[in-house]
Amino acid sequence: MAKKTTELSPLHAEAKQLLDKSWEEVLAIEDLEVARDAVLSPTIYSLVTDGGSTYPFMLLTQILGKAADPQLNAVCIQESSEFEGAWDARSLASRVVVEWNKSVERPFQGANDDPYVNNPARYKNFGTEMRAKAGKQDVYDALAGLVQSAEDGGQAEAKRLIKLILIEARRSLEANKRDYFGPARISVDGIMNIVMRFLSVRSNGVRLQLTCYALYQALAEANPSLGEVTSAPTNAADLSSNRTGDVECSRDGNVSLAVEIKDRPIRLGDLTATVLKARKNNVDNVLFVGFSNPLFDDEDGVIGKAAGEFARGIDVNFTHFEQHVFQILLQLSPEQRAAFLRKVHDALHEKGAAYLHVKHWMELLKDI
Repeated sequence: MAKKTTELSPLHAEAKQLLDKSWEEVLAIEDLEVARDAVLSPTIYSLVTDGGSTYPFMLLTQILGKAADPQLNAVCIQESSEFEGAWDARSLASRVVVEWNKSVERPFQGANDDPYVNNPARYKNFGTEMRAKAGKQDVYDALAGLVQSAEDGGQAEAKRLIKLILIEARRSLEANKRDYFGPARISVDGIMNIVMRFLSVRSNGVRLQLTCYALYQALAEANPSLGEVTSAPTNAADLSSNRTGDVECSRDGNVSLAVEIKDRPIRLGDLTATVLKARKNNVDNVLFVGFSNPLFDDEDGVIGKAAGEFARGIDVNFTHFEQHVFQILLQLSPEQRAAFLRKVHDALHEKGAAYLHVKHWMELLKDI
């Protein structure tokens, strides 16, 4: 029997390339709020999250077709439409958009691999008949308005709208906790491999902080005397926070350990700023966890300053993350180590980490 071909048509191939490239660019955006459109983005988000199992696919498919080929009419759904530029949107949805949606953990609802067979999409084009039979005409109007904007604005506007749609898709993913795929138990070497691969991708310290947060949560669960473990927001500047450390362990409302996390060499200024916060907050135990090699920018200066602070009542210590996490993991059982992996997963969601970080962590867990 001949093998069924999976080769994409020129239109589908162009659309897939455009969609994948646009999604990669959206994943790299650091501040999604700045990238949103004040007028259109709330409507797009509503369609993505509350548009049912058909409209989100139609939104992306109709506009993607226009973005891939400006000769296509974005308001046409079927080739039999009498409008100029009519085309088959159904095949683009099933061959490209549905597959993309699956690959990025389904920001669009619905399990149908062929969403255009659903009643809301079974029309030749957008228009009065489609609107009259829409279950919620206000939702239809929102969808039709965006599709018409792509048609009126041409390929450039369609490409802009694709980005806006994908931004809202990413926001939807980040607002909803993803499934956890970790093991029931794991060795120290196995967990070190996963963690170090995760931290090999630079993230302005976000991955490192949340991994340390999860690490101390796991340690506190195994040793309750450590107290409550909390983490600062990953996007908050140190000066805007009243905390001493990025991660803190507290007992009876008093911070017993403040952990400062640096993914670059530790500087004398880092120590000076943290000590001032420790004095203000009556914290006498500070640990710097670094990730760089070398660990210090000026080792003699930093160590000398720390020694002076010890005489004044604040104990400041320094360690490299890789050594530190290894020693802590040795104190945990295989099951507790596996719980640490789940806590990293939970921390990424709790602190609203970018979907790029969540996605990478999920992929690593699936490979175990």
